[in-house]
Amino acid sequence: MPRDGARNDSDSTDDGFKPSRRSYLKAAGAAAVSVPLLAGEGAAATERHGISFDNVVNMADAGADPNGNEPSDGALQSAASSNTLLKFPSGTYKFTQKNVISGGSVGIVGEGDVTFTVPDGFNDTLLAINGGSGALVENITIDQSGACPNLQVAPDDNLQVHDVTIEGQSLQSSDSAEDAFTPMIRSSGGSGTVKNLVAHNEGRMGAYARSGIWIGSSNKGTITLRNCNVEGFSNNGVYASRTPGVVKVEGGTYKNNDLSQVRIGSSGSYVDGATIEADVSDSRSPNPKDMLNGSGIRLESDRGGSGAVVRNCDVRIGPEVNADGGIQIFGNYGEFTIENTNVEYNPQGYSIRAKPGGSGSGTFKNVSVTGDASDWVGVLIEDRSGTTVKDCCIQQTGGGRTGLALHNCGGSTVKNSTINAGAQAVRVRNGDVNVSGIDKSGSCPAPNLDSSSYSGSSSGSSDSDSDDSGSDDSGNSSGDDSSSDSSSGSNDSDSKDSSGDDSSSDSDDSSNNDDGAGSDDELSGDVNESDVPEPSDSANFVVTDTDSSGGRIPYDVETSGKINKSGTGGATKDPNDDVSGKSASGGVNEWRDAYEYEGEIVSLEVDDRATIKLDGDEGTITVMGEDESGTDYSLEVTGELEHADDSTDPISDDNSSVSGGVGSFRDEYNYTGELVQASIEDSVSITTDPETLDE
Repeated sequence: MPRDGARNDSDSTDDGFKPSRRSYLKAAGAAAVSVPLLAGEGAAATERHGISFDNVVNMADAGADPNGNEPSDGALQSAASSNTLLKFPSGTYKFTQKNVISGGSVGIVGEGDVTFTVPDGFNDTLLAINGGSGALVENITIDQSGACPNLQVAPDDNLQVHDVTIEGQSLQSSDSAEDAFTPMIRSSGGSGTVKNLVAHNEGRMGAYARSGIWIGSSNKGTITLRNCNVEGFSNNGVYASRTPGVVKVEGGTYKNNDLSQVRIGSSGSYVDGATIEADVSDSRSPNPKDMLNGSGIRLESDRGGSGAVVRNCDVRIGPEVNADGGIQIFGNYGEFTIENTNVEYNPQGYSIRAKPGGSGSGTFKNVSVTGDASDWVGVLIEDRSGTTVKDCCIQQTGGGRTGLALHNCGGSTVKNSTINAGAQAVRVRNGDVNVSGIDKSGSCPAPNLDSSSYSGSSSGSSDSDSDDSGSDDSGNSSGDDSSSDSSSGSNDSDSKDSSGDDSSSDSDDSSNNDDGAGSDDELSGDVNESDVPEPSDSANFVVTDTDSSGGRIPYDVETSGKINKSGTGGATKDPNDDVSGKSASGGVNEWRDAYEYEGEIVSLEVDDRATIKLDGDEGTITVMGEDESGTDYSLEVTGELEHADDSTDPISDDNSSVSGGVGSFRDEYNYTGELVQASIEDSVSITTDPETLDE
């Protein structure tokens, strides 16, 4: 019986078994115990998962060594003729080289406990099945301990991968490491299913190396990932945002992968019913706190993708995770929908964010947002005119935390939602947004992390297990059949984005400009705020990790003029920081980041473990206000502060910090050393070059 231990399998097509969520979780860590999958040695015209095979070969009889003493590469290559099903009896089979099978339908099935091994240091494709009208790999365990073997299954149509496990602590390698699994459909009308794949890498975080599942540009069809479990990879769990084909993620658990757990973007793609989690306390990685960015779900595309859906998902990001979001929509992405989904986000950052530069509206329906994050914003939506937030629940009661913010989202609607936030419920900047029916108290449901198995969507058009027979919905993407690749014997040569955009080239906004909205009456109707000032002269901004306690320290800055990365003071110019237009975001960990910018710092978000240095060691800080009612601020430096004007806000006894307030005027301070902390609220900006300001 297969790994789920819940149904008998035969030579016939999948009978539609749908494991419960709890049974799948148990199955993911269980040893495989099964009875023979095929009856009748040498049976003709055998069909399995909708693929017909003319021949069946017992690989032990064909010369493969089930004791793992002799390499089985030669036996595999000799037996793997077109339209042939290769059965591996229980045992361990050693492979020492790349094995390429091209043309015709080929199947590989394990009977019982079947493990494929590779030598230590192996960093290549273990098995590549290319071309043909069908390809099957089932009930096989690949031991990747000390190596980086790749499994590639790439037919023209009817890809079927079932109950495959990839386990062991893989080779700790650089970005040249082979990805664990690369499925692809080479025909634009083709489809396939990957079901119950378990891939546990246990790799080093921060290595920016190996993906769990990589679906690149050679995939033209529709691939369904159903009830899979991918954990511990350093370059995305599922990296599927570079394909013109459709990717459907249904159920499953995606956990403790660096950069993202699931990343999609092509039109028609979705994540439905999945459990998404990052938690350093439950990681098998040797260095979980070195994770660059343990974000949850990312929607992004280098092809103008639009229309992806996240529904029925449970997303949780733990408190010690270096991350910048639970769900993120990049600025290169169009219209999107998030519905019936619970997000718990605990570190510094945004629970859900649609980044600036995007086109197309967002739809949020029955979305719950919880977590202990403080300051910043729970749900931040930027440049998304016509966005709808309806029947949602946002509970963000951490100090200074805004519940929902919409920037440049004219024509949008927020209605019939609970928004319980520590600072304010709703903030709107630059755009008319109709806000009504807001309850500013109450609690919201948290994610259910025991839920991971897909049994059909309640709101989508997904197919059921019937697509195991090869009848998945066809991909609706354009793109020609990449048939030339199928005969080359090479694995998918699609390279991941060399710019390292896993932190996105899109800007991160930190404009925590709380509008201080109070009663529901104040939240009703249209709300609008003015633009930021025009840029002036240039200056420098440096962020340095001075805490040395480990872990990524996030920051987010927006300026009134352009901002660009620089190498000031030996700062790094790595690709893991987001810079675009007037905003930049990133994180420092035992290094520094530096920027050149024009004008003023309009908003700034940074953890107090970091040190901020504006221009030289000696200078002037000017705090400018735009609200006659007054807005609070605080500053702290490593040296000393003194008033440079006639303001009277009290400076601390050691002259290193000040807490004050400004109305529609400014406060000025001379300082020495570096700026350690700057807390600025709505309608406040800071600059170190007051001479350039209009009087």
